[in-house]
Amino acid sequence: MTGFFAYLLIVTTTPLFLWNEKRTLAIMHIPVVIGLWGVLIAYMNYDLGTFGHWLFGIAFIANVIIAHLTLIHVFVRPFFKGQRKRSFRIIE
Repeated sequence: MTGFFAYLLIVTTTPLFLWNEKRTLAIMHIPVVIGLWGVLIAYMNYDLGTFGHWLFGIAFIANVIIAHLTLIHVFVRPFFKGQRKRSFRIIE
């Protein structure tokens, strides 16, 4: 639970870091952050049993997947686009 809370704090600041470069991606990430906080509050306040554990796990895994896709979209794709442009310059 402590690990998830630390991860949640980092996820909460992610839209702030994305705001200048990818504003639409940051805006689309805000409902995910709100949903994760809602799952955490529900998990702490209500006894949801097995459903709560599944909900908590699914929310965490979904956000990890979204975070990795965002990482690829923001950092990896521009890097390879720059590499491709440089390789074409060398060939010419």
